[in-house]
Amino acid sequence: MLKKLFSIEKKNLHYIVRFFGLKLKIRNTRKQNEEFRKMQLQLKRLQIPSIYNANLTESQKIWFLSRKFYEEVGYFPDFKKPKSFNEKINYLKLNYYNPLEKRIIDKYEFKGYIETILGPGYTIPLIGVYDDVNDIDFNALPERFVIKITTLGSGEGVEIIKDKSNVNIDSLKYKLNNLLQEWNSIYYYCLSAGYKDIKPRIIIEEYMPIREGKAIEYKMFCFHGEMKFCLVECDFFGKKPRRALYDREFKTLPFKIGKIEYSSLSFKPDSYNRMVELAEKLAADFPHVRVDFYDVNGKIYVGEMTFTSAGGFSIFTPREWDFKIGEYLDLNKLNPEYVKIVDEFK
Repeated sequence: MLKKLFSIEKKNLHYIVRFFGLKLKIRNTRKQNEEFRKMQLQLKRLQIPSIYNANLTESQKIWFLSRKFYEEVGYFPDFKKPKSFNEKINYLKLNYYNPLEKRIIDKYEFKGYIETILGPGYTIPLIGVYDDVNDIDFNALPERFVIKITTLGSGEGVEIIKDKSNVNIDSLKYKLNNLLQEWNSIYYYCLSAGYKDIKPRIIIEEYMPIREGKAIEYKMFCFHGEMKFCLVECDFFGKKPRRALYDREFKTLPFKIGKIEYSSLSFKPDSYNRMVELAEKLAADFPHVRVDFYDVNGKIYVGEMTFTSAGGFSIFTPREWDFKIGEYLDLNKLNPEYVKIVDEFK
């Protein structure tokens, strides 16, 4: 029945999408491909509803993650005997869960956690938190601000408002109301338990000059409390995002993560050593976490902490570095309090 209601086919230079009796014709251009990809994802979610609920068996989770891993990363994984970084991240998703992750992943609760560990002033100032779009008093908001959805990640659900007077408020409410729906949670992308029961909410933060053309974000990959390497991202939300990878001493590394253009930076920020210190303090209790920082005119802000970078589907070039980085994550050091091995792996 679902296949009759939803279908997508490619015909010449167009995609033909049928949706509840409607027929859409989308031209196959580079610009339209991204919209098509998003639409295809939504249709797949409707076609395979069992994936998007809490009733998956462990074997179904392994199947889902293995399938997605192959499609995203390019090789078939062995989660039972993991060796690569990506394999081990997915192993953790299946066999390990520290309840503290949920608080840290939630974009609202995260702010309180950072203040508890580091003290005040290390997160972007909060203007408000809302359960419903109609609870937001847009007239009372400043001209510039940033909107985020608590259950989304990887840049999804982020609205950067630089001039409120040019914003169609009703259109914005419509978009945010859709993003708040439970099925949009990043949990359904990667099955990371920490995302599963996060309450979908809207947070509005003060606008910071960290998303302009020269904005730089420092993503520090920590293993067992030690920062091993740093992914530097420039202008992630801009037209020409760039990346660079450095080791702990800020020396360029010979591999890439993802498909964004790479170009080395010519300077090491004065705040770098302090960011490393803070990252290791935040990472002390976890086998792996990536801690993201912004430096705004010398002031350090923690952007987020993530336990499943790229959902556990990072693309390493050359691929051998997926396995080299995997050596940093020692599964024998996991806190047994948070380990529950699935029956399929026993």
